[in-house]
Amino acid sequence: MKILKKILKWTGIVLAVLLVAGFALFFIYVRPVLKHMEQTHVIKYDKDLTIVEGGGGNSGILVSDSLVLVIDTKMGDAAEELSKMVHELAGNKPIVVVNTHYHSDHIKGNVFYKGQHIIGGGNYTKEEWIKEGGEETLPTQWVKDQLDIKMGDDTATIFNINRNAHTVSDVVVYLHKRKMLFTGDVILNQQAPALVSHAADPDGYLEDFNMLQKQFDIQQIVPGHGPIGGIEILNDFRQYFYDMETAANDDTKRGELVKKYDGWIQVPFLMSTGATISAIKKKGEAK
Repeated sequence: MKILKKILKWTGIVLAVLLVAGFALFFIYVRPVLKHMEQTHVIKYDKDLTIVEGGGGNSGILVSDSLVLVIDTKMGDAAEELSKMVHELAGNKPIVVVNTHYHSDHIKGNVFYKGQHIIGGGNYTKEEWIKEGGEETLPTQWVKDQLDIKMGDDTATIFNINRNAHTVSDVVVYLHKRKMLFTGDVILNQQAPALVSHAADPDGYLEDFNMLQKQFDIQQIVPGHGPIGGIEILNDFRQYFYDMETAANDDTKRGELVKKYDGWIQVPFLMSTGATISAIKKKGEAK
């Protein structure tokens, strides 16, 4: 009986410590990131293109004479605010929504576009999408390869990446005249990637960077998260993966390379240099 009491006592202590550690982790790391994600910044890029950073994943609104194209619909209050902006710009024009992938911070606003056309990556199954984002966010069309939409004097290419990187069906949108690529979470700016899902593949990211540069003439990038910018965003994110690969294989360089990214947005064990290194090591062990 005394042994059982001791076991229960120490179990309680361990659980209490884990609970305190969990709360500390949330308030020190997770909560500030969530608060940062909630903030939005509206950029009137030109007379027909509006970019809304934050509030979940970055979004784009492209208006033409015949329709309005929306890239990613955000989450929470920001999703509703984005939809109000879209419907005001659209008037009676039809709306086409493109989801770069099925994570909630990019698709929860789909509920505000009922009756409109919603496009998702064709490698997902409906069951996978519903499990991740809910049935109310389901696309009405799945693009397996590529779809071109004429938008006034520009053409939007909706391109499904047929390999695992961030997810099993990452979609990018390229605006040809503007030479602008909306990347979803395949490219982030000053933020560590989340590589915790079974589909996330560090090698896939590197393959995608090279493929996208060959496929499109990229001069402007709207990343999944972080400020918009030029091709340097892709180059910096590529270098991050190269550095983390080196850190995973050379302990003598790990400290220096990890410190290099101290200024990036990170959450321990989820989206951080340590999490990336762990994912790379796990991938190497599986080969």
